[in-house]
Amino acid sequence: MGKKSTRTHLSQMETEWNRFWKNFWSGTKPIIEESWCQTGRISVGLKSQITQSINNIIPHHDIFKIGKTGDTYIRSDKRDYRNNYSFMYLLYKSTSPTFVSKLEEYYIEKYMNSHFEKNQNKRIKAPGKRMYSYDGYYYLYMVCANKD
Repeated sequence: MGKKSTRTHLSQMETEWNRFWKNFWSGTKPIIEESWCQTGRISVGLKSQITQSINNIIPHHDIFKIGKTGDTYIRSDKRDYRNNYSFMYLLYKSTSPTFVSKLEEYYIEKYMNSHFEKNQNKRIKAPGKRMYSYDGYYYLYMVCANKD
């Protein structure tokens, strides 16, 4: 497993008062849904399970975006996700940033071609973005929303 940080996480330092004002000024952060999360080495079976999860989630939302992160709390707390997405579905969890990056590229390309009208990803590979993990894990996720 990756090295766990010894610093106190932002989620433990943030007060209810801070959360209230952040929600007021920046919008509500997406609900993090962990029940879809898979683990293990990349294989045909693992990709099949993740693909099935994505295909089950997509019909319930108008737009989606696939991404990777080392800290779901911090990523979902950013203004662009607070304003644009309601749910963050965790699809895959690993101690290997390489596995997560490969899966991210695979699924962005796959769904850019098959669901281009709903997919919000602008490119397959994010340039120069290195992930840092707070708890030693890296995640593949999908954020979703309805246009309402």
